[in-house]
Amino acid sequence: MSLSPDIHRQRRATLMAAVSAPVLLSGNGLRFRNSAYPLPFRQDSTFLYYTGCRQPDAAVLLADGQSTLFLTPPADDDALWHGHSASITQAAEALGFDRVRPRGELAAVCERHGALRTIAVPDSGVNDTLSQLTGQPVAFRSAPGNEALIAAIITQRRLLGVEEVAQMQQAAKATNAGHRAAMAVTRPGGHEREVAAVFNAMVASHGCVPAYGAIVTVRGEILHNEHYVNPLQDGQLLLLDGGAESPAGYATDVTRTWPVSGTFSGRQRAAYEAVLAAQEASIALVRPGVRYRDVHTASCRVLAQFLIDEGLLTGSVDAAVETGAHALFFPHGVGHLIGLDVHDMEGFGDRQAYPPHRSRSEQFGTGYLRLDLDLEEGMAVTIEPGFYIVPAILSDPVLTERFARQLELPKVREWFGFGGIRIEDDVLTTASEPLVITGDIPKTVAEIEAAMSEDFVWERFTR
Repeated sequence: MSLSPDIHRQRRATLMAAVSAPVLLSGNGLRFRNSAYPLPFRQDSTFLYYTGCRQPDAAVLLADGQSTLFLTPPADDDALWHGHSASITQAAEALGFDRVRPRGELAAVCERHGALRTIAVPDSGVNDTLSQLTGQPVAFRSAPGNEALIAAIITQRRLLGVEEVAQMQQAAKATNAGHRAAMAVTRPGGHEREVAAVFNAMVASHGCVPAYGAIVTVRGEILHNEHYVNPLQDGQLLLLDGGAESPAGYATDVTRTWPVSGTFSGRQRAAYEAVLAAQEASIALVRPGVRYRDVHTASCRVLAQFLIDEGLLTGSVDAAVETGAHALFFPHGVGHLIGLDVHDMEGFGDRQAYPPHRSRSEQFGTGYLRLDLDLEEGMAVTIEPGFYIVPAILSDPVLTERFARQLELPKVREWFGFGGIRIEDDVLTTASEPLVITGDIPKTVAEIEAAMSEDFVWERFTR
């Protein structure tokens, strides 16, 4: 179910009160495989946040305390190809707008309002139009738009309301079904693409769509591996990073890792439980006032202790984290904001994730930390530590020289071929205990092995 039009109306009112100038927001346009067949459409998240409108090529003008929606009228032959289409007036009324104009009148109306503030969308054609209408350069990421407008949007979107959390919880149910079904169908002799297909089918059966292209791979050391090309073999670990998007557009982002055989080996279990302990240490810190870099560091310290215990690193935990040696095995940040976007508002660069007085670290690994805010009630973040054996990193002459006094290369080489482990959940910062929105998905060794022992029966996972 989509959000109430009253929610979008109040959001627009809040934005107009915060920005003392006319605001022009645009949605995405259609992208085409060829001249006749459009690619799957996803609305720009900020436009969706303020309008609830999922039609392509839509725009909204916020001026003089009023909101005017601009929509493309249905073509005369739309009923033949697509069934009945609502008029733009009917569509606008359903979205809670009192004022609507044909999209073709946008330029003329904008001319009457002088200087307009706008933001870029992930559609270069739309951005070209916005540049013409506003007289300012507009480009996704490189010229994201008016700074005051961006700041106002970030302030609103960064803290989730109860209705947004409910949407994420709905998506979490679909994600739970997808991961459980994927665990049940995993077996030696199977294939990554089969597991991916089952995961996506479960998401669809719960009325959701994938929030992003799921990673389903036995090469978990490749962080964004979206290729389903490998058969499943005994002794391998399968990593599934996949989430659902709710009907109103809110995302989940969840990773689980499990043994293809159905049972963790000794080495797999030891590494898995270290990553799980790291995640639990970080989740416990998701509380108002806690700096997110400290949440990251909590995982780093737990993993550094594991690396030392296994003989992969020498020295102390303090030294491993201070120098960044632990990042040879955990080379990314512990998470990011999540909401309407999987990496929420990342199109604005680091503005939404780093306050003005903080910047990204120059340290190897830590430099990839996507968030360094002090947490506030209502912020939703991912917590996703990992342990990876990446030969390209662990054989890199510059890195091995830099960490020569800490890295035990002979021992490290014994782990080549291990793959990777990541455990990820979506966590809401509340006034008290952290709320793990995706906490029903099997995560402990016992839970995963039990889930993998179940027979795959469609009805069991679609209820």
